[in-house]
Amino acid sequence: MSDLRSSGKPSLFALQLERTMSSAVPSNLVFAGLVVGLAIVCGCSPGGNPPLTTGTAGATGAGGDTSGAAGATGGAGMTGAAGTAGPAENTGTAGTTSTAGAGGTAGATGGAGATGGAGATGGAGTTGAAGVTGAAGTTGVGDITKVAPTTGCGMDPVGFTPGMLIRQMIQTSGSKAANCADKACGDWSLVREYFVGLPTGYNKTKAYPLLFEGPGCGGTGRNLYALPDLASTVIRVGLSPSYDPSLHATPSSQLCFDDQDGDNSIDWPFYEALWDKLALTICFDKNRVFAGGNSSGAWFANELGCRYAGDATHPIRGIMPNTGGLPDQPMYKPTCTTKPMAGFWVHGIDDTVNLFSGNIYAMNRILPLDGCTPAGVQYANATFIPFPIGATDSTSCRRYDGCSPLYPLIVCPLDLNDHAGHDSVVNPGWATFIKMFSTPPLLTP
Repeated sequence: MSDLRSSGKPSLFALQLERTMSSAVPSNLVFAGLVVGLAIVCGCSPGGNPPLTTGTAGATGAGGDTSGAAGATGGAGMTGAAGTAGPAENTGTAGTTSTAGAGGTAGATGGAGATGGAGATGGAGTTGAAGVTGAAGTTGVGDITKVAPTTGCGMDPVGFTPGMLIRQMIQTSGSKAANCADKACGDWSLVREYFVGLPTGYNKTKAYPLLFEGPGCGGTGRNLYALPDLASTVIRVGLSPSYDPSLHATPSSQLCFDDQDGDNSIDWPFYEALWDKLALTICFDKNRVFAGGNSSGAWFANELGCRYAGDATHPIRGIMPNTGGLPDQPMYKPTCTTKPMAGFWVHGIDDTVNLFSGNIYAMNRILPLDGCTPAGVQYANATFIPFPIGATDSTSCRRYDGCSPLYPLIVCPLDLNDHAGHDSVVNPGWATFIKMFSTPPLLTP
């Protein structure tokens, strides 16, 4: 956010300070039986004694047993031997066994066995297993008490030197809505500058906390706090504001972060692209990504926390602003998440350049999201407990009582009227705050 939140342009002195920061029997057989039966009646000799062979032919009628009536005619044509043929006819009845062809129907039942094939639907149950992929989503944030290492863990940090801030560039682009707050809306493209400082003794298999830092107006990613107590334990990334006056709403003469254009800010594509790039190349813990800054960088840190706290792909765990705030105007404020977040705010309560009320608004927004008690607590009626930031400073900062230890909230309301870096509080304070996230159970692998 611009540093001119209340009283116009800052003094030259203030700017200079900022510069440091997923079926039946067939009918044809019945007819055949009738024909054979008639052959038995008409096939007699003139003497009236039917030859045995004729009786035998009656046996053939037995084959017509497929029709019960035809079999009876065969029996009547016989006076004796023909009776013998009758049994043969009975034998023909055995042909009824062919009805066992109904067994073929049973075979059809076997076809029903094909329903068993439908059991393959059970195989589809493996889709449920695919649901496990959802668990993989935990690599974004997941269980906040565990380490979530990046893809870059195990890779050599090409292009970086532990213990040194190394300048880098990244291409960014996007499109501002037609109703953006800037002078020029629509598509844009810009190369952004940033600096990466790996900790001394950097271990490519260790997932370190990562801290994005923004300086005041006119500063670059080189203008960072000293933070000597974090030199070997934290990866630091200094971000430079954009200096293109047509791409952000903040007055171009101040060279600040684009913190007055809500969701249209050019700084969101910058942050996301850089987060992704770093995750592929260096080793950090996705559950311990912080944002800090001074003045304009502090407004940027407050807005990063507001927009990305608990985000599935680019999460922010906590923020550490000094003399900045969170805009309450709809046209300036980005869409905020409803996820909890840790915070460490430093501000001179009588600062006339960036009013302390900006940080009070930021704290009041997060208190209910962190589940702080009692319900409805705000800065004005909160209970605090001391939060020492060093052997000799136990009074500058205090911790909100009744809030989650996973998302501690600290405020250092300095009895000052200056708009300054407050190095004497920030250097030991940020280190003390970040160390709160490096002890069990917060680092269970």
